Order: sequence, then C-alpha cells, then structure tokens
Amino acid sequence: MNFRTRIVSAFPHILWYPAIIIGMWLGFPNDVLQLPIMVLLWPLGLANLGWRSANRMSALRTGWLCSLIGGVITLYWLTLPVHNVGGLPWLPAMGCAFFISTCITASGGLFCMAAYAWRCRSPWIQAVLLGLLWYLLEELSGRVLGFPWLTIAGALAAFPLLVQAVDLIGAYALSGSWVTITLLCHFGIIAKQCRRGCLAAGFLLALLMLCYGSYQLTAHRTDELTHDPHAIDVLFVEGNVEQNQKWVPRFQRHTVDLYLTLTEQALSSHPHKQPLILWPETAMPFFFEENRLYSPQIRAMVARHGHPLLLGTPGRDQTYGPEDASIYNRAVLLGKHGETVAHYDKIHLVPFGEYLPRWLNWEFLEALLQGVGVYSEGTSSAPLRLDDLALGVLICYEGIFPWLAQERVAKGANILVDISNDGWFGNTPAARQHLYLTTLRALEQNRWILRGTNTGISAVVDTRGRLLLCGRQFCAQTLWGRAALVNKFSLYHCYAPWLPILALILMTTILLAAHFRHFARPSPST
Repeated sequence: MNFRTRIVSAFPHILWYPAIIIGMWLGFPNDVLQLPIMVLLWPLGLANLGWRSANRMSALRTGWLCSLIGGVITLYWLTLPVHNVGGLPWLPAMGCAFFISTCITASGGLFCMAAYAWRCRSPWIQAVLLGLLWYLLEELSGRVLGFPWLTIAGALAAFPLLVQAVDLIGAYALSGSWVTITLLCHFGIIAKQCRRGCLAAGFLLALLMLCYGSYQLTAHRTDELTHDPHAIDVLFVEGNVEQNQKWVPRFQRHTVDLYLTLTEQALSSHPHKQPLILWPETAMPFFFEENRLYSPQIRAMVARHGHPLLLGTPGRDQTYGPEDASIYNRAVLLGKHGETVAHYDKIHLVPFGEYLPRWLNWEFLEALLQGVGVYSEGTSSAPLRLDDLALGVLICYEGIFPWLAQERVAKGANILVDISNDGWFGNTPAARQHLYLTTLRALEQNRWILRGTNTGISAVVDTRGRLLLCGRQFCAQTLWGRAALVNKFSLYHCYAPWLPILALILMTTILLAAHFRHFARPSPST
C-alpha cells in the first residue's frame, strides 16, 4: 500500500471538510466555546485534501473554499460595523464581509495546492516545507492584505503555555512550527515510510515547546511585580460610550463629564498612587488641541492631581489652511501639569473605517469615517517620553502587526500602549480575537502592554503574554493595574527582519536538494 493510499484509507475524505471548518471556529474565540488547539485541524485538513486532490487547481479550489467557509463563520462580525456604523443594508454589508474573508483565506487554497504538489516527497520534507510555507503565507498576508487576523498563533495565544517560543521566532513562525509538529505526528500515524521517526520527532518538538513554555512562565513570576522598582501604576478609564452617539455634538458634554467623573472618583479612592491615566482611542470626540470649552477642564483635572494622562482624540494639522487640513487619529500625552508633552498620530489606518480608497469614494460609505472626515497617516513612530516613561503607542488594530511594535521598541519604547475602540463590533468575539492577537506583541518584543478600550476589553499583558488584568465589556468603569518598564530586547526583536529571508532560503534549499536527489537516482532499468 503506497503513501497516498494509506492517507485515503486512514480517514474518510468527506470528513476533512467539516474538520477544517469546525477546527477554525472552535480554535478562534467564538460565541460558545474556544478550544485553541483545535485550530491545528485547519492546516492538517488542508494538507489531507491536497494529497487527495486530482490536480493543482482542484486542490486550490478545495482548500480555498473550506478556509473561506470557516473564515466567514469566524469573522461574521465584520458585517456589523459596515451595517451599524456605515449604514449599509444587510445584504451589501454581508457582501463586504464575504469579500474580506475571501481575500484573507486565499492562503488556505495556496497551502492545499502546495500539499498536492509536494505529495510525493518524503514525510520529513513535506512537514518542514508545509510548515515554512504556512509561516511565509501568514507573513505575506499581513504585509500585503493588511488584515492578518486568522493566524494560528492568534488562536493559541489564549493558552500562553503554547506560545512562549514567540520571543524566539515570532508569532508567524510559531504558527508554522505548530503546523510542522502537527504534520509530523500525523505522518507518524499514517505513513509507511519514516513512521516512527516522524512520530518521535513530532512529539519531541511539541515537548520542547511545552517545556520551554513552562520554564518561561515559571521563571517570570507575576508576584515579582509588587517589588519591582521599575513598575508603574496604571488607571484605565472605560466610558462605554455608544458608538452611534459618540460623534453627536450635543453628546460631547456628557462624554467629557463621564470621563472626568470616573477618573476623579478612582483617583480619590486611591490617593497614595501615582498612576499613568489611560483614556481610550478617540475618547474625546473633538479636536482636543483646538477646543476651548472642554480641553481646559481636562487639563485642569490633570494638573490638580498631578498624574500624566494619555488620551485618544482626533487631531488636525492646519499648516496649509483649514481647507487643506490633515486629520489624524491621535493619542495625546499630557504631563503632570496638564501641558501637552507629545502626541502620536496613527500610521496604519483601517480601510473603510478611517479612510476610503480613492477607487471606492462613494457617498454611502462616508458614515464609516466616524464623523471626523478622512484620516491621514501619521509620520512618526517614536515613543512618547515623560520622565522614565517611553510609551510605544499603538492605536486599535495597529497592535496586531508585529513590525509596528518592532519599530516602537527599536526607537526606545520601554512599554507598549494600545488604545482601542472595539465598540464597532458589538457583543461578538471580535474583541477577544483582537485582544489575543495583541498579546503576542508582548512576547515578541519583551515589553508589557497596556490596553485601554472604550467598551472593553482593557487589559495588562506581561512579557510572557499573560493577562494580569482583564476588564469586563460594556460597562462604564475604572480599572487599576500595574506594569513594569523593560529595556532588554527579546531574541526575536534582534533578528526579526531576517527571519522571512532565512525561511525562504531554507525552503528553496530543501526543494532544490530534493529535486536534484530525485534526478540523481538510477532508473529501475539500470
């Protein structure tokens, strides 16, 4: 019985379709139950479907379709902001969500096609090649499509034990590593050639991952923070302001009073603490630097208590006049006396949420622009500095991009701050998916993350990706947290730019070696 026949007989072909879809849904945060390890059924099922396909195009279609169905179920919430905020009818809104899912799940079809193309290679070579390919596809998807949401590491991040090696190889390469481990174990069960070796290697690599994770979690205890001289107190303020009311001018007074009241009450109840105060993305729905009615009240509150405040607000640059002003999604840092110390303008904007591509400049999409016009991209990723603080600021979904956090830390950030507004997505799994993706940046960069949100989930993430503080959703509240300032780089940070190149070189070398080895074999007639 040859290798392909054993694969077909080991598991009914038809069952791999639901296995992929269920694995994706259960692996990522959902509305019912998350089992992160189940996400590995996704690449395993795609590989099996590729091996069984009749040709390359059949493998491409099959892998893409299964991934698309799983992606649509997992990312169904994409319809909500387009409908609720953009005002698009349900059917076109669903079409937009379907289009986005189609783009980001195309990698599943390419992976399945590669499994078909490499089906005659040895199990060892297939497992390594497919793991490297998965890594490169996640990397490419993030950089080209700009929405790297469905990553294996993002699902596994819910169990920090499984993702500790991110500080060595990064989140995307960790995804590829778990794909290789899964395939080696699978080959150890169904392959005739190298069966015991594959199984042993798969279990050994998995054991190394788990042992390294256990060691790191044990070595970095959470109770050490209490006595850390470089630790800071943090006050998170969540206004839980309704997204559709947020930008109504007559509602501004209520928003300002809400944030001032929550902050004053929290500070009064803990007079001995010297915190950094965090207000979330666009907490103040007006141009803070220009406003003469509400901004002085906020500055006075900061000066009265003597604690710095980082707040989200729209910003405007009128260098070339009001008509040509550039508008930014901005984070403003106020010093202890209420003065503006520095600000950061969001660099990586959300398509359809913060700007419209010129080829889609249609009137019915204008409501998605949050009522403040078209945002412009910021130009600086330098940290915001105040005393010992060097805040590497990430706004909203900037936190899911490894290279953006890399830039902040490379420029001297000793802590990462992600202010966000997940109110767009309502009561869906989107907020938890976003949170777990963001926690991976803490591991990659060896930096604590302070995540302040409008509707939840606010959190403190330590350098091992653990949620030491995790707030509730959809309630106006304040949360007290504590975090440390760190200046040491992770190993991943030091060589991150070279990792994709090394992976590509390794994949090319293996393919060339296998190719020449195949032609070097003597034919049966000689």
